[in-house]
Amino acid sequence: MATNPFAALEARVNSAVEARLANAIATYQGGEPFGVVLDRGQTEGFGGRGEIVDAPEIAVSLNVAAHAPGLAEGSELVIDGVTYVVDAGVQPDSSGWVSGLVVFRKG
Repeated sequence: MATNPFAALEARVNSAVEARLANAIATYQGGEPFGVVLDRGQTEGFGGRGEIVDAPEIAVSLNVAAHAPGLAEGSELVIDGVTYVVDAGVQPDSSGWVSGLVVFRKG
């Protein structure tokens, strides 16, 4: 069986992306800390009017395959010491990264 000839390059690129672009540190199920890209946006609320709910939306991008296998909707991630709950299904790309995963502060 042939292995992926680009596996080593893919691993190097994933490592470089995490090292250069990460702006927060996360842990999953008490494991080793790893870098994530955290984006704190702002939702417009229901219907885009912002009059009913105006809560911050937080999206995170991370290498699920390397650091958080088993991460799913309802799972908890600790990011910079704050516990967040994953609000959507987790669908990593072929390299193991998931981008724009929406999380909400627990509690």
